[in-house]
Amino acid sequence: MVIFVGTAVFHIWRGSWQDVAIFGISALLILTQVFGLTRFGFSRQPKAPLWLLMLVVAVAAVTLYFAPRHGVVSFTVLMALIPIGIALLFYKDQKIQAQPSTAMFRSRIIWGSWATGFALTELVAYVGSKLSGDLEKFPTISVILDPVLDTPIGRAVFVVLWLIGGAYLFGVRRQR
Repeated sequence: MVIFVGTAVFHIWRGSWQDVAIFGISALLILTQVFGLTRFGFSRQPKAPLWLLMLVVAVAAVTLYFAPRHGVVSFTVLMALIPIGIALLFYKDQKIQAQPSTAMFRSRIIWGSWATGFALTELVAYVGSKLSGDLEKFPTISVILDPVLDTPIGRAVFVVLWLIGGAYLFGVRRQR
């Protein structure tokens, strides 16, 4: 939650309202679950069939391969993927949660440390680039990825990896 809220606040400062919406809405939805305010939604977290995940990833990759990077088509693909992500987050949690196992606790520490470290590195790079006026000396992840994302194959490969990673993190294929 700290990462989602922190990222939303950071994007307010940056003026990136699209990212504010993505991270802010995600944080609000998760908070409604944590505090038991979600009275509607899926009774259990949805599990997507593998063929459907592969179809969504393939359609998005092919579309972004042929579409210009900052065009209407790219924006439309993003807007189509956001409701899917929200739907995967929008389910009622059980009132009583099982105590996390040692492995789960370790996993949370590792992922949380990685996310915090990455977020701090990005923040330092962003602030450093703004203060020094030198994006090469203090490159943010977007500056590093820009040359890759400017190519059609780079966009397609990136979206495939991004969507597969998101599906894994949402746990839509994981057996409980």
